[in-house]
Amino acid sequence: MADSDPKPRSPLSQRRDPSSAEQVRLLTELAAPYRSLRCFIYLAVGFSATIGAFVFFFRALAGRDLNTTLPSLALQLGILAGAIGLNRLENRSHQKVIRQVKQRLGMQQDSQEPQRSADS
Repeated sequence: MADSDPKPRSPLSQRRDPSSAEQVRLLTELAAPYRSLRCFIYLAVGFSATIGAFVFFFRALAGRDLNTTLPSLALQLGILAGAIGLNRLENRSHQKVIRQVKQRLGMQQDSQEPQRSADS
């Protein structure tokens, strides 16, 4: 006689479909896999440059060895500006990838484009 009890399902067969937000997050991570690592590096370099600029600023303010302090301060400020610029570029690129993924999934939000009424 055949067993009437159904077989227990494996955890893989019981997978749920990912929500749309989760699907967008996974696809954007697939498009840019090392984004979080790059953002961490930009943050660490920016933080280090901020501390360096702080130190060299007060050394220059005290008037100690200005021949080397001022170029070092300028270098630290340049590194800080570069880290901020790269982080902003990364964020713009990430937003562009999110828009492309949403468009491919057919999830383009209507709230991005304000609707105009016929009265105005």
